[in-house]
Amino acid sequence: MNNFKTSTKNDKIKVLNVAEKPSVARSIANVLSKDHRIEETKSPFNKLFKLDYRLKDVEVEMWITSVSGHLKNLKYPQKYQNWEKWDPIIILKEAEIENNISNDKQNLELNLKNFASICNRLILWLDCDREGENIAFEVMEVCKESNPNIQVYRAHFSAVTYVDVRRALDTLKYPDENLSNSVIARQEIDLRIGASFTRFQTLLLQKQFNLTSIVSYGPCQIPTLGFVVQRQKEIDSFIKEQFWFIQSEDDQKCIYNWDRTHLFDELIVVLLFERCYQDCATVINVQQKDVQKWKPYPLCTIEFEKLASKKLKISAHKAMELAERLYNKGYISYPRTETNKFPPTINLQTIIRDQQNHPIWGEYATNLINFAFEYPKAGNKDDKAHPPIHPVKMMIESEAQNKTEWDVYQLITRHFLACCSKNAKGSETTITLQINDETFSKTGLVIKEKNYLEIYIYDEWSQSQVPNYKCGDSIKIKLTLQKGSTSPPKPMTEAELIGLMDKNGIGTDATIHEHINTIQDREYAIKRGQIIKPTRIGLALVESYEILGFTLHQPFLRAIMEQRMNEVALGKKDKSQIVQATIDEMTIILKQLQEKQKLIIKTFGQYLEALKNYDEDNNNDDNDGNNNNNNNNNNYYNYNNNQHRIQSDEADETTQNQQRIIKYTKNQKNKKSEDLPKNSTSFPSICQFCNSQCVTNKQLTGNLIKICPKLCQIQEDIPNQSTTQNKDNCFQCKLCQNFMKIRYSKIKKSNFLGCSSYPQCNQAIFLPDIIKSIKIVDKRCAKCESTLFSIQFNENYNQVHQTSFFCLYPGCQQIIKTDWKQQNKDSNQNSFVSKQQNNEKYPFNNHQQNRNFYNKNKSNINKNSLIIKIEKY
Repeated sequence: MNNFKTSTKNDKIKVLNVAEKPSVARSIANVLSKDHRIEETKSPFNKLFKLDYRLKDVEVEMWITSVSGHLKNLKYPQKYQNWEKWDPIIILKEAEIENNISNDKQNLELNLKNFASICNRLILWLDCDREGENIAFEVMEVCKESNPNIQVYRAHFSAVTYVDVRRALDTLKYPDENLSNSVIARQEIDLRIGASFTRFQTLLLQKQFNLTSIVSYGPCQIPTLGFVVQRQKEIDSFIKEQFWFIQSEDDQKCIYNWDRTHLFDELIVVLLFERCYQDCATVINVQQKDVQKWKPYPLCTIEFEKLASKKLKISAHKAMELAERLYNKGYISYPRTETNKFPPTINLQTIIRDQQNHPIWGEYATNLINFAFEYPKAGNKDDKAHPPIHPVKMMIESEAQNKTEWDVYQLITRHFLACCSKNAKGSETTITLQINDETFSKTGLVIKEKNYLEIYIYDEWSQSQVPNYKCGDSIKIKLTLQKGSTSPPKPMTEAELIGLMDKNGIGTDATIHEHINTIQDREYAIKRGQIIKPTRIGLALVESYEILGFTLHQPFLRAIMEQRMNEVALGKKDKSQIVQATIDEMTIILKQLQEKQKLIIKTFGQYLEALKNYDEDNNNDDNDGNNNNNNNNNNYYNYNNNQHRIQSDEADETTQNQQRIIKYTKNQKNKKSEDLPKNSTSFPSICQFCNSQCVTNKQLTGNLIKICPKLCQIQEDIPNQSTTQNKDNCFQCKLCQNFMKIRYSKIKKSNFLGCSSYPQCNQAIFLPDIIKSIKIVDKRCAKCESTLFSIQFNENYNQVHQTSFFCLYPGCQQIIKTDWKQQNKDSNQNSFVSKQQNNEKYPFNNHQQNRNFYNKNKSNINKNSLIIKIEKY
C-alpha cells in the first residue's frame, strides 16, 4: 500500500486525515509534530491542523481534521411523522427510509468536501470498532463526491500515543465494508422495530391510562427491562423457609460450622443435636495447604463497566463517558474492547516504566520492573481489534478534571499493574471435629505474600486464625441449636445486569451501558444507588406481554438479531437478507399484538391497578386485615357513578357491564380498587354488623352479596358453589369466578387465601395470627359444599383440639371474623368461628348473633369511617 510516491503534480502530496472527535485530531497532530499550524474551519469546534511529515519515505503535508460522530441520520421521511395516520405495520415493513446528512453536520460536510478537493490521499482515523467503520464510510462517501479519485486508507490504532500512531501509519489498510454494513443493518432494524412498536404501544396505552410519556419499545431496551422485572418477580414471589442447624464453639471462642450446613426438618435436627450433645469433641483432621488468590484478567469493556459500578459506585454510562474522555486526552487505550488478553506485540514493561515516577504507585511499578513482573493471564476473548484497556500515559490526581475521572484512571492503572503482578499466596488450615457421627469444621487463612493485593485495592483477602490443634486432641466444646431462614434473591445491581446482558447477547460491549441508561430515561426502571428496580409501568408492560404469551421481553429475540449482524460483519450474509428476515418475523408479532388490542388494554390496566394496590398494601401494612374499631383507621369511601377513565370504545361487552369499588384514604390519596363480579349490579347500603357504608352486589341469579371494607363480607343466600378436584384450589373467587388458593404473605409472615388469577384479581381473605398451619382436606361443608380446611393453631391457643376442620367461605355460618379478635378480648382474643364451637364461649355462630354483637358494640366504631365509591369501567 505504498502509493504515496505518485502525484499528479510536482508539488508536495497533501494527505487528509479525519478523526472521529476533535480531541483525537488534536492529539494525533501533537504526536506527529509539535510544530503544527492551526486553522479555523466552517465548524468552530473542528479545527484543521497542518504539518509536514515523512510518510512511507515521502515528504507529505498532513491535513488533520475531525468530524463529531456520525454524519448521517437514518430516519423516516416527513410524511410519516403523523403517528395516527399510518398503520404501524406499514412503518415496520413498507415505509421508505432516508439516510441523509444531519442538519447540524452540514458544516462538517462542507469542510470535508473542500479539503478532499485539494488533497490527494485520505486516511481515516475513526474509532476502530463497527460504528467507527461505518462513520469512516460516511466520511469517504462525502469526500469522493468532491474528489472521486482520492485514495483512501484506514488507520488502525488503540491509543493516541507516538508508538500507536506511528504503527498505524506504517500499517495502513483499506476500510472494511462488511463491518459498516452490519451497522447499517442494525440501524435499519432498530429504527423500523422501534418506531412501529413504539407507535403501537403509545397510541394504544397513552390516552387510556393518562400516561405522560411515550411508551417506547426498543429491541434491546425491553429485554434489558425483562431481566430487571424477572428479578423483582423472584423477590416478590419468594417464600421464606425456616431451617435449623447445630453450631459448635470451643473455649477459645472459635466457631465451627456443621458439615451438613443446615436442614429444613426441625425434628431431625433436634434428634441429631441430642445424639451429639456433650461437652467434648475429637479433632479428627488437621489439613494444611498452600492457596493462591488469583490476580485479575486484563480489562475488557464489560468488566470495566462492572467494576466501575460495583467498586466506584458510578453508573456504567458515566464510567464510559469518563473513559472516553481519558482516551481522547491520551491517558488510556481505547475503552471499547472485548479483548481480555494482551497480544505479544505490546511491550508491557514499557507501559509499566511510564508509571515509575507516579507519587502513589511509582515504587510498586519499579519493583515490578526489577524483580516482580509476571506476564498477565490470558482470557478467552479477543476481538482482533483492540488490546485490553490499559494506561498509556501517567496522570497524577491534580491533572484530573474531577475526582470521579481520577477514580476511573486509578482503577484502570491499578488493574493493569495487578495483571502484571504475581498471585497472592497464603496458607490455609482446616480443622475438623467429630462428635459421635457429626462433623464440624473451621478454616483459617494466613497470607504469606500479598503481591498483586498491594496495588489492587478492589479485592479483599482476609486472614483468620484457628487454634493450634493436632489430630486426636480432645477439646471442650459448646453446642447450640440455631434457627435461620432462607433469604430472597438480592435486588438487581447494575454490575449484575451488565453480566446478564453480556451473557445473553443483548447489546455489545459498546452499547450495553446505553441500554441500561435508556430504560431509566424511559421511566421503565429506577436506580437507587447500585440497585435497579422496575417501575409500575415497566412491570405492567412486561407482565402484560408475558401473560398474553408474547416474548418481546425475552433475550433470545435480540440475541438472534445480534448473531445475524455478526454474520454480516464477517461477510457471511448480506445485510439486506438479514434485515428482511428480521422485519418479516417482527411483522408477524406486531399483527398478533394488533389482534389482541383489547386484551392488552385490559391486562395492562389490571396489572397497573394491581401494582398500585400492592404498593398501598405495603405502605399501610399495619391496617390491612385488621379493620377494627380503632379510631386511627383512616379508610374512607365515596359513592359515585362516574365512568371509569380507562373505558375504551372498543371494550367488549363483559367489560362494559363490569363495576368496581374504589377505596380512598381521608386525603383522597392511595386509591385502591377491587373488581366486582361481572354481569351484576351494585348499590350502596349499610353493613348490619358494623354500621359502616358498604356495597350490596346483586347477581343475575338474584343472590345478594354485601361487601364491607371492615371485612364483614356476608352473603345472604349462599348457593352451592362450584368445586374442583384440584387439591390446591379452594372455593370460587367471588370477584372473578376463578379459584382461591392458599398463599403466603411475606409482609405478615402468615398464610391467607388469595385468588389464583393474581395479579389480575386481588381478592383475598386474611386469617388470624393464631393459625400455625392450614391445608385443604378432602371434605365438604354441609351448608355451602365448599372445601374444608384442616387448621392447626398455635400452642398458646386455648382449645380442646389443636387441629380442627373449618369452612372459610365468606358468608357461611362458620366464617372467620378477624374484627372480633379486637372486639372481644374477654374470650381469649379468639377470632375463629366454627359450628363445633360452644355458642356461649363463641358468639359468632350465626348471622343474628353477629348482628347483635356489633349492634351492642357499635358505639366503639367510627360510623363515618367507611364509604363506598362504585365505578363502571
